[in-house]
Amino acid sequence: MLVESLHVLNFKKFKDKIFDFNEDVNILVGDNNAGKSTILEALEIVLNFQYRGRSFSSEFSPDLFNSEIVTAFLNSPKTPADLPVLSIEAYMKHVPDYRGTNNKLLKDAEGVRVIACFDPDFTDAYNAYLATGAQITTIPVEFYKVEWMDFAWNTIKPMTKQFRALYIDPTRIHPTFGKNQYISNVLNTALKKDEEYRLSLNYREALQSFNGTDEVKIVNQDLDSENNITDKKLTIAANTMPIGALQNGLQLKVDTVPFHMIGKGEQSKVQIKLALHNKSKDIDLVMMEEPENHLSHIELSKLIQDIEDQRGNKQLFLTTHSSYVLNKLSIDKICLLQSSYKRLHLLDKGVVKTLKRLPGFDTLRVALSKKVILVEGPSDELVLKKIYQRENNNRLPEYDGIDIIVVRGVGFETFIEIGKEIGTAIHVLRDNDGDYVSNVAEPQKTYAAHPNIKLFSATDKADFSLEPALISANSATEVELDIFAKITLSTQTYKQLMAKPSFNEKRSFIMEWFTSTKGDGKGKKKVDSAIRLFETTETFKYPAFLHEVLTFV
Repeated sequence: MLVESLHVLNFKKFKDKIFDFNEDVNILVGDNNAGKSTILEALEIVLNFQYRGRSFSSEFSPDLFNSEIVTAFLNSPKTPADLPVLSIEAYMKHVPDYRGTNNKLLKDAEGVRVIACFDPDFTDAYNAYLATGAQITTIPVEFYKVEWMDFAWNTIKPMTKQFRALYIDPTRIHPTFGKNQYISNVLNTALKKDEEYRLSLNYREALQSFNGTDEVKIVNQDLDSENNITDKKLTIAANTMPIGALQNGLQLKVDTVPFHMIGKGEQSKVQIKLALHNKSKDIDLVMMEEPENHLSHIELSKLIQDIEDQRGNKQLFLTTHSSYVLNKLSIDKICLLQSSYKRLHLLDKGVVKTLKRLPGFDTLRVALSKKVILVEGPSDELVLKKIYQRENNNRLPEYDGIDIIVVRGVGFETFIEIGKEIGTAIHVLRDNDGDYVSNVAEPQKTYAAHPNIKLFSATDKADFSLEPALISANSATEVELDIFAKITLSTQTYKQLMAKPSFNEKRSFIMEWFTSTKGDGKGKKKVDSAIRLFETTETFKYPAFLHEVLTFV
């Protein structure tokens, strides 16, 4: 079974939304409160008829309705016709018995749906309630019915449904609440069916043997020896346990420690791996919340590798705030929730391959930010932040939603390709390396179809990188150059500069000092100078293109 798409109507933040999915991996990313977890909850409801691990029928409440729909209802006459419908529909493949048109789109398709709507059997009771003049401040779900059906109009029963989906969330594990449900999942995923049956039988026999122990016999002899309670024989006995209730008497241990008492990271790792290995081979779909939670980088690396190796044909849905997770599992599997919903399945395959090999780069920042500035190194980042502070009442650019990202080893193109797919406004600050036309103007033409991508640099070949451009902007006079040098240079280097007898020699000295070649160690000196520039209270000048790269229309 595969879920091709999900249609959500009036559920939480989604008023009426269709989400298309990848057949293998779906990585849900977005800002906080974007709706990532809501999509997983909707999937759990429609696939398992559960909400946060409990039966949806018992958990159905007014709080699950979209707030706009609630407001519209409260402002209406509140007749039965005004009561909103909540529905979640999963459009599927490989379940032909579920084919039909019982869906909101009236589409001939395979799938299942959960619908919560006013029950017409309660029409008289509801109208009588309205007639009392009682104030209604929320959706009166007491008059609703909840149905779980396939698209062929058949009611779905958990024991006979033709697919299996597993939701993994360590936060649901509790010493009492949720433990039995988890043990049930372990038994179903970690054991073959015949192993589970043998375990159940042996456990029942062990309980029966408990009844024959001397201690139990003594207790039972004295329990009602004079028949004061009943004239029949009263005894205490171990529960013989119905079929399917094995989890009530078992617990999982890790190195002798009960599962619910081990760390959350280990809980998450064990749950995910059990689901992926799945001895009974009957799981079609796995949902998981932020697998990176509570894990060190090394443990996360191992887990993600295991997910890659063991996923098999299972369809995977996960939320994450980790660039490492999405890069390693394949960044083109992103399902991005922003102002709209977008998949990155058309992303350049070379970029995907690069990031799978080098997953440590923070690509998620490009996906989530609306305004991004790409720079070559940390010194560029610090200088831009200082300029932005000066121009914006001491605010940093991130305060206004501008994210400055140092691209380091993978280069600008990797991040630009992601921005092209998403539509992120990306400004690139790059060196002209002595040839503005070849290194800046010509590359800009390749992005003509993407006005959201803009390149910025000095046009003069003498200002081949950031530092020479800053020197040019602060060397109109010798006094101006001395002030800039005092800000950016160490005390020792500044003394060397001041020892130069002429203005031109001073300018040549500082220009040469900032000009680096591979392996000369000047990269660190540039960063040190940028830190001094960032921390100074003195004024300095900067070229116009540095202002322009910080300006988003």
